[in-house]
Amino acid sequence: MRRDIRIVVCPVENGGHLLYFSTDTDMRPEKIIGFYRTRFQIEFGIRDAKQFTGLQSQQTRDKDRLDFAFNLSFTALNVCKEVIRKDYPDLSLAQFKRLMFESYLASTIISTYGKSPHSKISPT
Repeated sequence: MRRDIRIVVCPVENGGHLLYFSTDTDMRPEKIIGFYRTRFQIEFGIRDAKQFTGLQSQQTRDKDRLDFAFNLSFTALNVCKEVIRKDYPDLSLAQFKRLMFESYLASTIISTYGKSPHSKISPT
């Protein structure tokens, strides 16, 4: 690599090892591992926001509107994750999104029809 690097070897549960690299040879191993964990949390957050909350769906070029849309996307993602954690621990983010969409669709159809979903249907 033509430069000095620091390698941190971290054992994992299955008996293997993870290798973490840093070009800062004076950095403590705990800090290197912390940087990598934070980096992956950020990457997974961006991936999930793209997949589930429309992070890339904005059509505006206005900076303030883009800031608002990005903040809204990440806020929605965090709210969804918290609701899943508290109320639906067995659901994935994709399953939760589908559940919310189907609930919204059903309530829209029912409210458009104008009848209560609990009323009896009388045969004619």
